[in-house]
Amino acid sequence: MSGKKWLILLSVLLLSSSGLILAQEKPAVKPENLAGTWELTVEAGEMVFNLNLALVLENGLLSGKVSESYGTFADVPVEDLKLENSSLSFNLTVPSPPDGLTRTWTFEFQVSGEVLEGIVYNNDIQVSVPVRGKKLSG
Repeated sequence: MSGKKWLILLSVLLLSSSGLILAQEKPAVKPENLAGTWELTVEAGEMVFNLNLALVLENGLLSGKVSESYGTFADVPVEDLKLENSSLSFNLTVPSPPDGLTRTWTFEFQVSGEVLEGIVYNNDIQVSVPVRGKKLSG
């Protein structure tokens, strides 16, 4: 097969397979599957923060509260909670390192069963770090 024909065939295969990848979007996560207690682990360099996220479903709406495992803050309501397909996001305004000032942090997750994978960030201080979660109870 000539080089030009091979290149055309390869291009057609790549275009058709990319359509298949787009068509295989993860199924939407149902809010009732997220309700329960989650343990979140935030890794910020050498520091690790453990948070507890309690998600509740009331009248079809998901809401939540977060507590820090060492007691720095407890039962702080999450804000702007959104669940779209398999993405979960919310904001949390809490005292935070390095200086203990109150800041709003944005959490963005991809949901896969009873596992959350994502990032938490604050644009004001230009910090973005990984965060993982696992469901403890439902």
